[in-house]
Amino acid sequence: MIRRQTSRFTVSSIFYYLVLGSLALAIGGCTSHSEIVDIEGTAASQESIAQPKTEQIQDTQVHLNLDEAGIALRGYDPVSYFTEAEPVKGQEAHSFTWNDATWHFATAENRDLFSNEPEKYAPANGGYCTFGIVLKKKFDGDPQVWSVIKSRLYVFLNEDVQQKFLQDSAGNLQKVSANWPVIQFKSPGEL
Repeated sequence: MIRRQTSRFTVSSIFYYLVLGSLALAIGGCTSHSEIVDIEGTAASQESIAQPKTEQIQDTQVHLNLDEAGIALRGYDPVSYFTEAEPVKGQEAHSFTWNDATWHFATAENRDLFSNEPEKYAPANGGYCTFGIVLKKKFDGDPQVWSVIKSRLYVFLNEDVQQKFLQDSAGNLQKVSANWPVIQFKSPGEL
């Protein structure tokens, strides 16, 4: 009897880890601890919990970094970055659907603020890692590794990647502005 052995790794998952490894090599000279500095004046220390990107629920949602349940920002309240100067986990009881995604909020007041001005509070680049966009890639953005720059929320894969981005935030933001419209509706596997 011949046994067929199957692999649980797909071509797209192998590609993802190759790209992730390449990014790790590119930032090898960065420090392992970082402090996030809001360019508008607030500083906050963050811990990194970089996790691999999950598959999108629908191909039509590739412009957003969602978890398996279609939740944006891993369930963190996007308004809290501006009102509390830190990420606060949202609650399902205070959820709102916008842009084909479910957003969770810590309070009904935050939900209402978001529903009135979602573009003001939603993370830039669909919640993907901002430095990944510089490289024309889509990597998972960790909501606990963030910066608010010019009143926009940006999330990063981890603290090392964030520090690399902040070394030239003005130049990197120009690259993000040029690259995001080109890759916005492409899946991470297409890049």
